[in-house]
Formats: sequence, C-alpha cells, structure tokens
Amino acid sequence: MRQQVIKKVLVFLTLFSSFLYADSLEDKYFKEFSAVGTKILDRYTPKFSTFKKVDNLLSETGAYKTLIIEVDSSKNMMYVKGKNEKGVKKLKTYKVSTAKKDIKKPLGVGQITSIALNPLWYPTDDTIQSFKKRGIDLPKVVPAGHKLNYMGSAKINLTHKVDGKDTFRIHGTIDEKTIGSYESSGCIRMKNSEVIQLVYLLNEFIDFRSMNDIKVVLK
Repeated sequence: MRQQVIKKVLVFLTLFSSFLYADSLEDKYFKEFSAVGTKILDRYTPKFSTFKKVDNLLSETGAYKTLIIEVDSSKNMMYVKGKNEKGVKKLKTYKVSTAKKDIKKPLGVGQITSIALNPLWYPTDDTIQSFKKRGIDLPKVVPAGHKLNYMGSAKINLTHKVDGKDTFRIHGTIDEKTIGSYESSGCIRMKNSEVIQLVYLLNEFIDFRSMNDIKVVLK
C-alpha cells in the first residue's frame, strides 16, 4: 500500500515538473519573439526552435503523428487536434475571424507551406486597389510592425486555393475587436498573442515530426 502511494506521488511530481517546464519554455518563446525580427519557417527548414528537445517526454505534441487545424467558419472557431493510434484529442480552441459572407472562401483539406513571425506583408494588386479607393496608399511590401500590416504578429501560409489564387493564411490582426466576426478577404484572423501561441505549438510539433504531418481543414 505504502509503495503504491509513493509511486503515485512520484508520478504526480514528474507530471507537475513537466507542466512547469512546458510553461517556462513557452514564456521563453514569447520573450524571444520580440527580438527575432522577421523569421520564416518552411518545409525546407527542419529546425526553427531555439530550444533543443531530446525526446517527447516533456512535449504533449510530440506524442502525436498528425496535427490537425480545423476551422469552422459557421461558428468562427478553430480547433487544434492531435491524432495518433489512440485516437484524436483536442489540444487548443480559438475564436477567429473568417471571410465576409459575400466572399468565396477557401474550403477543404490543405497543408501549411511556411510560417513567419513578425512578418512582412505582400498585399495583392486587388488589395492595393481596394485600399486606394479608401484613400490609403498601401506599399507593395508592408514592413513588419507597420500600422497597416494586417498580418499582425505572425502568418501561416496555406495551400488552399480559390479560383487559382493561393494567397490564404492564418494570421494575426491589427484590430483584435474584430475577432469572431466575418470580415476578412478569405484568411483566418486570430488574436496576436494566440497566433503566436499557435506558432509555438506548430513549431514544437515540427521538431518531432514535419510540416507535412500538419493538416488544415477549412469548413
């Protein structure tokens, strides 16, 4: 009986220490974000993390073979799930903004092509013309941190296409009050702190698997 109690205490302490380690790791990531400048991770960049992980014991994401980002535009909700031989587990839930009702939005299953922190924004010609009608001269390259950089703190480029266009992303925003509404041009917008959290989670998963093991499902 005594041995069982001791065993349970040791298991609890191990799990608790892992939890504290994960929190400190994420805190470090958030602090370093402000100093990294524009940084890009794509499927040809095997390691982006500044943290070296020796195994998956301290990382829940490392236990999954597939990571699924599911966006339900009927509810403007994003669900991040981990999948392995034991089944599917919901890891994170986020409120997001999706396309305006009169816009043809991307749907179906796709992947991520690249991830950028503190990103530049390359608006399309249509976007530039749209801003010009509102009296705003938008540059072809909007610098990171600029007041008109609609990418916010991070952008995650997707493979989804609509009528041949593949300029759809998950990204931050310059106005977090709009999160939860239908007001984008097809992209998925998140709160800046939450898109950074998502990037952290994706990067951690990629350290153990690959970008090809991430599925993005848009409904």
